[in-house]
This record gives sequence, C-alpha cells and structure tokens, in this order.
Amino acid sequence: MSPRRLAPLLAGASVALTTLVAVPSSSAGTGSWATQTSGTTNALNGLRCASTTVCWAVGASGTIRATTNGGTSWSGQTSGSASTLADVSCPSTTSCWAVGSSGVVLTTANGGTLWSTQVSGTTNNLNDVGCPDTTHCWAVGASGTIRVTSNGGTTWSAQTSGTTNALNSITCLSTTACFSVGASGTILVTTNGTSWSSQTSGTSNALNAITCPDSTHCWAAGASGTIRVTSNGTSWAGQASGTSSTLNGIACPDTSNCWTVGASGVIRATSNGGTSWASQTSGTTNTLNDVTCTDANHCWAAGNSGTIDAYTITCTGGSLGLTAPSTVTFPTTTLTGLNQTATTTGSLTPDDETGSASGWNISVYATAWSDGRGNTLPAPQVTTASATAATGTCTLPTSTVTYPTAGFGTTPATATKIYNASAATGTGPATLTLTFAQSIPANQKIGTGTPDTFTSTWTFTIASGP
Repeated sequence: MSPRRLAPLLAGASVALTTLVAVPSSSAGTGSWATQTSGTTNALNGLRCASTTVCWAVGASGTIRATTNGGTSWSGQTSGSASTLADVSCPSTTSCWAVGSSGVVLTTANGGTLWSTQVSGTTNNLNDVGCPDTTHCWAVGASGTIRVTSNGGTTWSAQTSGTTNALNSITCLSTTACFSVGASGTILVTTNGTSWSSQTSGTSNALNAITCPDSTHCWAAGASGTIRVTSNGTSWAGQASGTSSTLNGIACPDTSNCWTVGASGVIRATSNGGTSWASQTSGTTNTLNDVTCTDANHCWAAGNSGTIDAYTITCTGGSLGLTAPSTVTFPTTTLTGLNQTATTTGSLTPDDETGSASGWNISVYATAWSDGRGNTLPAPQVTTASATAATGTCTLPTSTVTYPTAGFGTTPATATKIYNASAATGTGPATLTLTFAQSIPANQKIGTGTPDTFTSTWTFTIASGP
C-alpha cells in the first residue's frame, strides 16, 4: 500500500486537481528457453513467426515445418523441392516465401497447405528473403544478388546491389525501405525500393543477420561475435556481445530487447538496446542458425539437427506489486455557477509474477479534499478503465468492476475497488489507463483569492484475488 499526495485542486475563478502516486513494484518473473520437438533431424536454417502461434521453419532437403500453436506441436509441409532452403518470410499467417540454393523460390498463400515454385530469374544461391506485405518481396544471395517482386512473385526482376559480396540477410520495414548485410561487413540500404547504396559498417567481419524494429534502429550480427548497431539508420557502431562465437541470427522486437544466436547453441540477449549483452541458456549445443521474435515475450530459434528452441516469459517465481505515476493532474476549472466535472487520466501497472493464477484487485481510499480554509469537495471516482499489454505480459486482466465507481472511501475499511483481474487472468505486467472524475458543485465554496488550492492524499493497494 502506498500513500499518494494529491497536488492542489484550484478553485475560485478556477479550480485544478493533481494527484501523486507511488506503489511498491513486484519482483519480476523469469524468461527461459525450452526445446520443442520439430519432427525432423534435418538442419533448419531459417524461421519466421507471423504471430505468437503461427510459425514456419525451413531447411535442408526442402524441409518445411510449421506450427499453429506456438510450437507445442510441429508438422511437416510438402515443399515440392529437394533444394536446401535458407530462410523464409511470412507477412501474414497464411502467406510465406522461402528461398534457397540455386535461386529456388517457394510460396504459399494458404498457410502451407500448398507450396508452389516461382521463377526467381537467377541460379545463384539465395540466402534470405524479406516481404513487408503479401505482394512485395526482396531476396538476396551470392555475388551480391538482389531479386525483387511487386506482384506477389508472379514475376521477379533484378536490382543492382553495387557489390559482388555475398548478401546473407535482408529486412524490409516497408515497400520502400530495406537493409541488407553480407560478407566483409557489407551493409546496403534502399529508401525507395529501387536503388541501393552502401553504408560503412566499421567491420570487415561477415555479417550474417540484420533486424530493424523501426526505420532508424537496426542491429546486425556476424562472425567472431560481431554486433553492429545504428540508431539513425546511417552510422554504425560496435557493441560488445560477450562472445567470440559466430552469430547467425538476430531479432529485436523493439528498440530495447534483442536476441542473437549462433554456434554451439550460443544465445546472447539485451534488454537495454545493447548497452550490455548477457548469456541465456539455450539447452542445446547444436548451432543455431536463425531467431525470430513476435514480441519481447515470445521468440523461437532454429538450428542444426532439427533444433527448435522457444523463449517465453513464465510470470512465475516473483511477487504481486503495483507501480503508479508520480503525478496525475486535473485541468484547472473555472467556476460558472453550474455543476461541473473535471476529468483526467492516469496509468497504473499491476504486475503479478506469483504464478498463482488467483487474480488480483486494486482499491483506493482518499482523505477529504481540503483547501486549508474549511472548504472541501465531493469524493472523486473512476469512470472508465482499460488494460493493454506491457513488456512481459503473460495474460491480460479481465475486470468485472463496473463504472463509474462509487466515490473513493476515506479509510482502508471503506476503500473503493477500481479494477480487478479475474482468476487465471492478469499475469505479468499490464498497463491500466484509468479516467478519474472530480465533480465540482455549482455552489462550490472557496477561499478568498484565485485560484484556491485543494489537496488530498490517495492510497492505492493491490491484493490477491479478484
């Protein structure tokens, strides 16, 4: 429980309200990697997940494995090709393109029930493909090869890369913006989807993978534990990965959280944009060739001998806590002789890392508003509330509280429940956005001088059970 000092509510010619909040936060749950049964012993070279449940992995001898339940089970799909498949891109849960040796391009538009061959126009090995939507794709490969389609692969054409170095990876944020990396530290960029220019990576090591959560932030990984990063989409700097192992894949679902994988099952991770990287236990010594993350809570890695590893936040092994903003401010309100209501929003972050699935409830009680001159105001209320996912959310809360709530009680015994999580919901952190309402009566009394300042102390508590 934590008292919140509310900054003044002004009245007179005008009235304003502010609240201060601070609650102990919980201790965090844990994220871990666990192997999944792919159903193949063939090397898996690339994988992509179009959602937290739908993923594809591709590899040697035309292998395609797919899951629709987050990897609880994987099943085979018929590629119709014996070629080695290097990587796959899936812009939707039904549409994918896979590329590989000798310029092979495969596609599905029905979730993999049927894969068909497309004519890439090259016999060079294609190492990666990036598809920002279901009509635009770029494929890159040996000798600086770039092939592109703008009609879903009905036709593919060449683009000039300006290099003869092998291009190992590509990521496309839109139909005009892509980055590609390759041998000898090569980095290429296009901002119009047509012409490519080189950027100085600052390394001569091979770069094997690139990921860009937005148009200015990118990370590239490669030989000898190399990690290069840009925060402006132009200039690149090194980061210390903490390993000398070859890194084959990298994924950053946002600008803070990244994972990179490589030789001998190495996994390195950062939660601060790469300021520091730490080791995570993969549970395998097989080389990992690729990694994909749909968000900061769900990642998959694929590698040799059919290896598939999955990362999830368990939301267990911690405690129940609540974090609130330092201030919540109501707008200044001019008295008009009519009943009025001042409203403002504030965010709370409940975080249940107990693993109990018991649910929780948040209540608040408040001292009476006072301007220090004997004047007061009615008790405030919460009129609306919504919950959105935060980093580490396992399940969003389902609340049964109805709005508007009653006016805030004045003691712990009369505290007003303002939000809850039903059993088996609300695990991990969530962001609650609440609308606070303060009624200002037509006959509101204030002291002399304008504005008059009212203060109150609010105390928010969180407890187990809905």
